[in-house]
Amino acid sequence: ATNTSREAPMDYTAIEQARAADGLRLALTGGVPGPWSEAAKGCFRVRQVNYIPVWQEGGGANEELVAWTGHRNAPTAMYNAEPARVTPVDMINLAQRLGSGPSLVPEDIDARIVMFGLLNEVAGENGFAWSARILMFKSMVDNMGEAAMADSPMLRDYHYGVAEAASAPAKIISILRRLSRQLRSQKEAGSRYLVGDHLSALDIYWACFSQMLDPLPPEVNPMPEYLYKVWGLTATAIQAAGYEIDPALLEHRDYIFPNYLQWPLDF
Repeated sequence: ATNTSREAPMDYTAIEQARAADGLRLALTGGVPGPWSEAAKGCFRVRQVNYIPVWQEGGGANEELVAWTGHRNAPTAMYNAEPARVTPVDMINLAQRLGSGPSLVPEDIDARIVMFGLLNEVAGENGFAWSARILMFKSMVDNMGEAAMADSPMLRDYHYGVAEAASAPAKIISILRRLSRQLRSQKEAGSRYLVGDHLSALDIYWACFSQMLDPLPPEVNPMPEYLYKVWGLTATAIQAAGYEIDPALLEHRDYIFPNYLQWPLDF
């Protein structure tokens, strides 16, 4: 069912309190619709898994979070005394195990292989969002100078380099073209989803990550103004390389969000 009501703002719990609690604790990038965090939230939402949200500062040292989980970035999922989970596949598998809502993973093995393969292209290392972030780092280096950015932990974490920045637009374009082919094939088969006949984790991840290509409007996505400029770098770079964004990629997002995810967004 479509969710059009504005829910209460995200109420984050202090790390000290969250660490002492049981159940699922989810560290999320606070104050912005970080795609990795939003997609993890979406998976737990669809699977009807309650969690305690914990603030993670994007790009910050997050020393308390590291002391607790061993990880600086978000999302980081802590369930009872189990080890921390940080990757998209981690989030999907945990949501599948804990939840009782619709499955995030197709039963058909071929559809499942396609789903996880495309998910990695969208959200994994050297994928769409990874390459888009490399373009953001290039802009920072161009504006501030290499010396000023030399000790940036984020540049180290994402293996930023001149060659990586140069190859990022082509990587992004190839992934977007593959997603477009997938949507066309699915439409011809009578499906509104990226794989199979039902919502999957891939639909959730693409809906959230597509904001790095073209953000949702402020009335449903009240994110900081600077993000529009930062995320606009991706569209500018791929258009300069001769690629025009396929409207179907954004139409898919505009169907998934109001029908399955938090709407308006809450972060």
